Amino acid sequence: MGRGDYMKLEYVRSLTDVKGLSEEEKRELEKVTEKYTFYSNNYYLSLINWEDPDDPIRKIIIPSTTELHGEGALDPSNESKFTPARGLEHKYGPTALILMSRACGGVCRFCFRKRIFMADNQDAIPDLSAAMNYLRDHKEINNVLLSGGDPLVLPTTYLKRILAQIYRMEHIKFVRIGTKIPVYNPYRILEDPSLSDLVSRFSKSERKLYIITDINHPRELTPQALSALNQLMKNGAILANQT
Repeated sequence: MGRGDYMKLEYVRSLTDVKGLSEEEKRELEKVTEKYTFYSNNYYLSLINWEDPDDPIRKIIIPSTTELHGEGALDPSNESKFTPARGLEHKYGPTALILMSRACGGVCRFCFRKRIFMADNQDAIPDLSAAMNYLRDHKEINNVLLSGGDPLVLPTTYLKRILAQIYRMEHIKFVRIGTKIPVYNPYRILEDPSLSDLVSRFSKSERKLYIITDINHPRELTPQALSALNQLMKNGAILANQT
């Protein structure tokens, strides 16, 4: 798959369309996907070595029956306790987190927000007016993390509108975007000039735009992913990674 194949990217929502799995594996894992969403694309699935049952990319994206084992909570960090406005979490004094989207470029099997992909979940909502009002009213907040879901799956025009509102708040000094798109779908960055323009625009002021990537294994750093990361840095973003 080459640099110019962004429009050929195909999202995969069912294990029946994953060619590397046997029919027996698909049947066995169906019970997992009935509870927890599976979502990926042909680019990311192409990184899997199907001959290796312990392939790290496979473990990141392909469901496992172990997801149904043991006890646990859908909100392990008790985020609902720290949600004063719809779509916004305020757990630490100077920091606010905005859940901008219920969508991602793929669903990591270890995701601690699996609940947001469930049909009845409303933690992330499209109307962020209450969240914006909360930010304006709470001057102790000086940094904002845009999360979800993944903000970079959203239309660039929508992302631009939200960033513009935040940047007009003088007490907000740091803005971060948490994303796995550079490795899930690097073509989103490489083939959208408007996204490059957005990053450049919001990285020119004294408040730089921070992109916090979620890269979990070196195999995710393909030539396409590295090109996407270099593009973000070229546009002026400051990059960091969490894993």
